[in-house]
Amino acid sequence: MAIVPRMFTVLMGNTKSSSKNVWRAKMLQSRLQLGPEKTSQLNREICKNLSFVWAMGGSLEKNDASPLWFAYKSFRWEADPQQAVIDSSPYIRWAFPRITSDSQMEFFIPDATNSLWSKNSWGLWEPDPRTATPALIQTCVGVLVPGVAFDRQGQRLGYGKGFYDRALTGFKGLKIGVAFSVQLSSEPLPSDDSDIKMDLIVTEKEVIKLGEARH
Repeated sequence: MAIVPRMFTVLMGNTKSSSKNVWRAKMLQSRLQLGPEKTSQLNREICKNLSFVWAMGGSLEKNDASPLWFAYKSFRWEADPQQAVIDSSPYIRWAFPRITSDSQMEFFIPDATNSLWSKNSWGLWEPDPRTATPALIQTCVGVLVPGVAFDRQGQRLGYGKGFYDRALTGFKGLKIGVAFSVQLSSEPLPSDDSDIKMDLIVTEKEVIKLGEARH
């Protein structure tokens, strides 16, 4: 008798995993169909909206201690916040992720004038620790988070490795999902208890505030 609930749990887990893969395939195809020219245009609009978020939160004000934020280098036609990061660099310190050998995510602040970067085994650009300073996630104001899909409840669907879900567990700062509007689902995405929800989602069309977003 005890076998039945366990089998049911396994089947439900497999069904949820399969459902996530269906959504990944659908959203990745939608993103790919945008094409390079449209993607560049939408990225410019996303960066404008990101700058608005930082301005409203006070991160673009001159002060003695520039706030620390975490960003990412776009991968496989992801929404790219790079221009907004560059434009805000006089006011904000930026750190970027590295994936460790045990599949954890660490963050480093690249040297302003002499930073080296390298591609990891997945093709992600990472700061070289030899020309970067380690940064603890507990010390940052907020994190820009890429994803394959998001929904209007703040749920995020990544590539399935769980890097950001592990890194953001217990994080109290602002979590900002960055995506094109074609990646935003009006339906709830399949999720697990370990999946981390966003506080804001920024697309080229809108800034969606979810729950008790913190600045």
